[in-house]
Amino acid sequence: MKIEDLINKWDASPPSDTSFSRVDDSHILDIFIGKDSESHRELMVISDIEPAKINSSKALDIQKGVRADGRWATVIKLVMSEETEVFTHLCWDLIEKSRNALTKTLGLELFIARFLKWQKLLESRRNLLSEEKIRGIIGELLYAKEYLSRKMGWDTTFSSWLGPEGSDKDYVFDDTWIEVKTIKPGKPFITISSFEQLTSDKLGCLAVVILENTSTSDNDGFSFAELINEIRGALDSNPSALFTYETKLIELGYTERKEYYDKHYVHRHTYRFLVDEEFPKLLKDDIPTAIINARYDISLSDIMQYEMEND
Repeated sequence: MKIEDLINKWDASPPSDTSFSRVDDSHILDIFIGKDSESHRELMVISDIEPAKINSSKALDIQKGVRADGRWATVIKLVMSEETEVFTHLCWDLIEKSRNALTKTLGLELFIARFLKWQKLLESRRNLLSEEKIRGIIGELLYAKEYLSRKMGWDTTFSSWLGPEGSDKDYVFDDTWIEVKTIKPGKPFITISSFEQLTSDKLGCLAVVILENTSTSDNDGFSFAELINEIRGALDSNPSALFTYETKLIELGYTERKEYYDKHYVHRHTYRFLVDEEFPKLLKDDIPTAIINARYDISLSDIMQYEMEND
């Protein structure tokens, strides 16, 4: 199901405290949507077993109980209308992540686990992102804008952007992958934070984005929020890519904040290195088994022979 289809179903739902419509007949779970008498959006899952406990929050009201037929009903209601867009992404994600479960029990467990993850993400949005994380996201988005979107299109680019989900690599495609590192001008090395970041049976790319802090008067400069909004504008005519993009931003903990307009940056250059068997990296198979993780630095001057030509 596309997120646009979910939105259309909700828009067509009349306000009612008792009326719900099934989301998808082919889904393994019994999931329904509706609006209460005050037009608050609701998502309901009906199950044969009692779901794990989930708590209400400032934005979401959670109700769970046994129906007359003995089955359990869990209703998630949006009570803060300003969070409608986020709630829509949350519900769509819950539906799609649980869709391919092998059994109803596993599907319900996936549904609840995913909800708890979203709840944690929504709570974390109250905090400002660190400068290190902001620079990292900027680097990933610059690479998406300047390379991936032109070669693969926005839909493929953002569906393959797995960094926000905690993947070892920032972008993962069927036949390749990209890891993006963002550094300041003059820094002579980049830091690899795990064995897995550069390990794969496929050829990959290590992208190094040179990002410099600049003043607000620099015409070539941009803020974090301005880059976010620039890409939103580029996706205006591509709703599926836009919704995927917005979902990834939520997963990263991004929300509109005045502070994200204050600092400005300028993009100086992007290096792209081919990561093949010969590229210098630590491999877990070559390390004593007692060492379970590693963080190491790679000298930029010593990998220039692996630089890729722009295509």
